[in-house]
Amino acid sequence: MERIESIFKYIAVFLMGVIIITVTLQIIAREIVYFPVSWTQEVAKYSFIWMSLIGAALGIRNLSHVSIDVAVSKLPASLQKIVQYFIEASIILFMIILLVQSIRFSLSATGQTSPIMGLPMGTVYVALIVFSVLSIVFAFEKIVKVKKGIIHFEEHDK
Repeated sequence: MERIESIFKYIAVFLMGVIIITVTLQIIAREIVYFPVSWTQEVAKYSFIWMSLIGAALGIRNLSHVSIDVAVSKLPASLQKIVQYFIEASIILFMIILLVQSIRFSLSATGQTSPIMGLPMGTVYVALIVFSVLSIVFAFEKIVKVKKGIIHFEEHDK
């Protein structure tokens, strides 16, 4: 799993570099050279979509997604485990629904191209499929780690 995470981290960093370069090029072209380069906006937008979704999936793996654990941390460790299972099962269920809808959406986009660069829109929409699959895999991984005791829950005094 660390290898998969590492690969997608590098992809996200690369996409951030693409965004920085294309936005900088667009600013220079518009403000200094007075010759707008239209494709930079499209590249930056699609890179941002991919980078955001990859980052969200990595957030699920690294427990860095939004969570409010004030109440849960006060529960006994056995209940914390049950809550964690419920959370991960909820993520998996939601991601399966998103995956099915993303596949439908991507298939419906067959033949559509982006307005400026003529990129197949399916390549943009596949980001949702990748996000869903990664999130499902990472949520399953977390369930296994909880089951094996790799993720520990601490008892707190009341």
